[in-house]
Amino acid sequence: MNTGNNLLFLIVSSMLGFMAISGVFGLRNLQKLDVSLRFPDEIYCDIPAQLTLQLTSRNLLLPHYLLTLHIKGAEAAFPILQAKRKKELKLLVTFSARGAGTVTTAAVTSPFPVNFFVRSILLDLDAGYLVFPQPRPLPRGWNSSDPSEAGSTFQLRKGSSGEMESIDSYTGKEPFKQIHWKLSARHDDLLVKELTEETGKPVIIDPDQLPGEIEERLSHAAFLINSLMLDGRAVGLKIGEKAIMPGISRNHRLKMLGELACHAAA
Repeated sequence: MNTGNNLLFLIVSSMLGFMAISGVFGLRNLQKLDVSLRFPDEIYCDIPAQLTLQLTSRNLLLPHYLLTLHIKGAEAAFPILQAKRKKELKLLVTFSARGAGTVTTAAVTSPFPVNFFVRSILLDLDAGYLVFPQPRPLPRGWNSSDPSEAGSTFQLRKGSSGEMESIDSYTGKEPFKQIHWKLSARHDDLLVKELTEETGKPVIIDPDQLPGEIEERLSHAAFLINSLMLDGRAVGLKIGEKAIMPGISRNHRLKMLGELACHAAA
C-alpha cells in the first residue's frame, strides 16, 4: 500500500513540477515583446483595410514561439520570433463605423511549450486611425443638381501654375519663378518645377444636396470626390459651415475625405 502511495506521490509531484516548469517557460515566451501598428492613408468603412503589424523581441537570448496577435477581431500568427529581432505581417481589418479611433491594446496568445492551455497577455498600443465613409455611387437616374455635371471637363496640362508634378532641367523657356533654387544648389544644372495647369470649372461637393440619409449622403460625397479627382477634376467641399476650396492634390483629397469622416450627424 505504501509503495502504491509513494508511486502516486512521485507521479503527481512530477506532473506538478512539469506544469510549473512549462508555466515558467510559457510566461517567459510572452514577455519582453513590443508591438506597433501602421495604418494605410485610406481606410473606408466596411471595406477591409491592410494594416502593417510589427512585433519586436527585447529578449537577449531565447526566441519566442507560436505567438498569435489579436487586433480588432483579426489575427496574425508568428510561429517563431528570434531574440532581438522584429518581424512584420500584414493584417486585414474591417472597420464598421466612420470617424477617428485609437487601438490601445493588442492581445498575444500562445500554447507554448505544451498545448495543455493557452496563455495570453495584453500589449500596450497607441495607434490612431481615421475611417472614411464607404464610397457609394449616386442612385441610378438621380440628376437633381448633379455636382458631377457642374462645370466643363477638367483636365491637367503642363503649365506655370497649379500643383508641382515633377522636376526637370531648365531649358531657358521656363519663367524664373519655376526654378527650384534649393535643389539646383545641390546639382551642376538648374532644375525647374514642372507644374500642372487647371482647365475647366472646378466642382464643389455639398453633401446636403445629395440624396438619402446623412450616412448615405456622406458616402455619395466620398464617391464623387474620388471619382471626379481620378478623372483630373478640381474638387472642393462644402460641409456644414466649413468650405474647402477646389484642389487637385492627393493631400487635398484626403483632407476632404477626413472632413466627411469626422462630420457629426445632425
